[in-house]
Amino acid sequence: MPCRAASLAAVATTTGEYPFAHRQRVRFGETDLQGVVYYANYLLFAEVGRVAYLRALGIDYNRDLLGQGVDFTIGEASVRYQAPLRFDDEYDIRVRVGEIRNSSWTFEYAFDRADGQRCAIGSTVQVILDHVTGKATRIPPHLREVLERAKAA
Repeated sequence: MPCRAASLAAVATTTGEYPFAHRQRVRFGETDLQGVVYYANYLLFAEVGRVAYLRALGIDYNRDLLGQGVDFTIGEASVRYQAPLRFDDEYDIRVRVGEIRNSSWTFEYAFDRADGQRCAIGSTVQVILDHVTGKATRIPPHLREVLERAKAA
């Protein structure tokens, strides 16, 4: 799969809304010596948002993935930083569905402080794997339908 880091600019300039937001607060352990969120923690924030968004879409991990003989892994992750988040800041992890392919889909994220300041944008590519073979396989029909409906919303 080719690197899509260059497509992050498209995420940054897209005016479309993020239909889902999950409010969090920066914990002290997520900050570095400069007092700002350590850069790698944005990938953890993306995971928190991804799981919460899937849950809000009605996707149950055990039922809709493992129960269908599949799982997913992250095939690619990108973050572009714009402004700092600091200890005790409230922020929203905003999530939307991006490109949907045969065996993968993209989630796009915006990390916004509660005052509205955009602090970072990012994306992850989820790749569906056959649970037995560990090889990429097609997105199950039910999951594809949910993702396409969310993307169209």
